[in-house]
Amino acid sequence: MGRIGLFVAFLISLIIVYATLHRGLKLFKKKLAAKLFCGNDPSGFLSTIENNKAQFGFKKIGVYQTAHNTPPLIWKSKPGEAHLVLNSNLLNNLNAEEIRLLALFLLSHLENRSFLVTPVLSVINQSFYNFNIFSLVLSSVVVLIFGLQKQILKSDAKFKRVSKTSNQVSAYELSFFINKLHNFEFNQNKIRIGTEYFSVLSFKKNNFFNQYGIPNLNLRLKTIIGYTI
Repeated sequence: MGRIGLFVAFLISLIIVYATLHRGLKLFKKKLAAKLFCGNDPSGFLSTIENNKAQFGFKKIGVYQTAHNTPPLIWKSKPGEAHLVLNSNLLNNLNAEEIRLLALFLLSHLENRSFLVTPVLSVINQSFYNFNIFSLVLSSVVVLIFGLQKQILKSDAKFKRVSKTSNQVSAYELSFFINKLHNFEFNQNKIRIGTEYFSVLSFKKNNFFNQYGIPNLNLRLKTIIGYTI
């Protein structure tokens, strides 16, 4: 069909990509067996999210828990709607102040997270699952074009500012908290396919081809805190 055929094929491909993105969150939660976190919450995490979501531009945030070894994950489905996935052990290992910091940390990253680019990266990764060299190259190019590292560092800086508004937090306490999140065994997912694009934590082994736009921990601490510990 010549040019008309190419245009039709292009429209069909857009529909398929949109359908993938639309179903992506449901498939992602199913893969992690994530359950909605609601009801009684003695930790105060849900109330902190609810009390602070408006200042980050959100009307609705769904929080889910999973038994899988995965770091805190965020998904921005719409400009005013987002989803969080936490390991079920995480909140039990944090004190009240750290739980408050965790909520602000995730909200700060959700605010700057693209609701289109990140899922597209995941689609690329899943599409070339058996051809990692292609997905790595494509992902790295997308990361560079859209400056995802800068977005994350910007979110880190916002977290630093916001965390001090209601309660003074020292640079040392912030750096200790971020390191603590990274050091939990249940925050170290060994199978990263499908999770690397949604995590707000840096990877232990980080280089240009496996960072997926997430700056390494030392760079983040130097940017936010001014030093590393």
